[in-house]
Amino acid sequence: MAYTVFARKYRPQTFQELVGQEHVARTLAGAIETDRVAHAFLFTGVRGVGKTTTARLLAKALCCEKGPTATPCNECDPCKDITAGVDIDVQEIDGASNNGVDDVRRLQESLPFRPARDRFKIVIVDEVHMLSTGAFNAFLKTLEEPPSHVKFIFATTESHKVPITIRSRCQRHDFRLIPQGVIGQSVRNVLAAEGVEADDEAVGIVAREAAGSMRDALTLLDQLVASCGKTLAGEQVTQQLGIAARDSLHGLARAVLEGDAKAVLELVEAATDRGADPLHFAQQLLRLIRDLVVLQTAGPDTELVDFVAEEREAAKGLVSGQEPLELQRAFAGVAKLVDEVAKASSPRMVLDMGLVRLATRPPLRALSELIERLERLEGGGSGGAGGAPGGGGRSSASGRGGGSTRSASAEGRAAAPRPSAPRETESPRGRGQAPGDDRGTGPSAPARPASARPPAVPPSPVAAEPAAPLHAAPAAVPDASPARVEPPAPQQVSVAPAAEPPAAKTDTLRRPAMQEWESFVDALREGKPALAAVLEHGIPRVVSPERIVLSFQEGSFYGRQADAPAAREAIAHVAEQRLGVRPPIEIRYDADGAQGRTVAAVEATRREARLSQRRREALGHPIVREAMQVFSESAGRVRVRLDGE
Repeated sequence: MAYTVFARKYRPQTFQELVGQEHVARTLAGAIETDRVAHAFLFTGVRGVGKTTTARLLAKALCCEKGPTATPCNECDPCKDITAGVDIDVQEIDGASNNGVDDVRRLQESLPFRPARDRFKIVIVDEVHMLSTGAFNAFLKTLEEPPSHVKFIFATTESHKVPITIRSRCQRHDFRLIPQGVIGQSVRNVLAAEGVEADDEAVGIVAREAAGSMRDALTLLDQLVASCGKTLAGEQVTQQLGIAARDSLHGLARAVLEGDAKAVLELVEAATDRGADPLHFAQQLLRLIRDLVVLQTAGPDTELVDFVAEEREAAKGLVSGQEPLELQRAFAGVAKLVDEVAKASSPRMVLDMGLVRLATRPPLRALSELIERLERLEGGGSGGAGGAPGGGGRSSASGRGGGSTRSASAEGRAAAPRPSAPRETESPRGRGQAPGDDRGTGPSAPARPASARPPAVPPSPVAAEPAAPLHAAPAAVPDASPARVEPPAPQQVSVAPAAEPPAAKTDTLRRPAMQEWESFVDALREGKPALAAVLEHGIPRVVSPERIVLSFQEGSFYGRQADAPAAREAIAHVAEQRLGVRPPIEIRYDADGAQGRTVAAVEATRREARLSQRRREALGHPIVREAMQVFSESAGRVRVRLDGE
């Protein structure tokens, strides 16, 4: 007599024997008992979970001579023939080899005829997703309104490939993966029926390797019994299947978690020498670390992991001294390593280096600890950490005077020429006006915005320090370097408007047009902020007592606003305060391609320079560098976001 493999020999013959799919068995049995059996069913699920078996059980339940019944007798001729697969009224069709329109047409031609013997004519189509589009379309009408004596049962592992028009005409049942414990118990029952002895480790390995499929478990068991005889031991099973032993996996997990790279390499070498596949070995390690995380999270007695008693004790010892985040981090690293090994041309080398990388990873520090250390460093460091580095720009140039009270225009005129630094000349004693130059101090002089000025300070007995005049005769400048003049003695300084402006046309020292124009725009910011925002987009060609020339692009909105009479009057007023005269103002439209020479562009450049400096300082901070060393995968991908961006 021909040998029958375990997967066929121990196939369930009643709904009560169907393990792991009790929800399907209960629904079908209830439908039969209440005479509510649908005309079409769709069974979906992975391989080996009982789809075809359930289809045969349903066919027996409907066609049994004592039925329809939820408990077929398995003694009558229909039950025996359906079990053997030779019943003439129960057709099992392979969807992969009968997937054309002609195959469906031949099937449809036979459906109107009554069954030869059984109560129903039942059509079981396995792997129905393999049918062609034309075959599915040919099925539609028949599937929706079949003859009363016809039942369709479709089985598929890829339900998403079945058209929705077919799925909507069927009663769908999803078959689940069978739990590992259920598979283990079924394996023990089969071993007992076969008279084979096996230890818990061997049974556990078979159940784990089945990965939720009962057919896979019985196929593996058939192979092991043929190889090992009447006694199965865990060591024999691991060698026969070419997988790593559990003690080897536990040792490897311990070496990875404790950072012992040498032990990692030795354990991988030993496992591969015994025939372990690198990819399967990595997958086993991933599953073990997952179980360790669950064990630590849910408690040592949880049923969410399937460990035998000895293995559970070993797992408790592994997780007892580990932080939860370290275990989760190890799982993430091994999960990534599994993908790398699966795609590698040299899986063994990738496995070795990946596990060494995990074993030598830097220790993980809590984010709260890093923040606390950063706060301690900031609290013990020098002040001014929150300010922007450098002093350029309008916001840093305003309101930094000493003890004297003076206007913003006087501050601008007291500055020496500079490329991009603040416009005022500073000294440890403060800043003062140029001798004889008190033009901007009258009541009409525009002041800085309130948000940019420091709190009002009453006059102090410290005298203002004179600086080099903006417009001075050649004889007043002894050399090319700016000179500072100390006052005769500290005294109270009271600045009053000058009786008449000094002469300007004879000046030889004059600031560049851009610097002078910046002081004009600054002077307008408080009284006329909208006009200042317009003028900062103009390119100053000439800014002198003789004339003021501004350039804009052709058709520029800013140019039209600057050319308005009110704007010209405001510019002339500031020029009278700063230069002592009201020069003619000329607005041009010839600034194509020269946008980089506007006040707005200069300020944007300075602002970006300050932000870049702050980003460099942030990346260079010791705490940030240490964090990037801990999270090595962040190298080159750290982005600094400053307040206000």
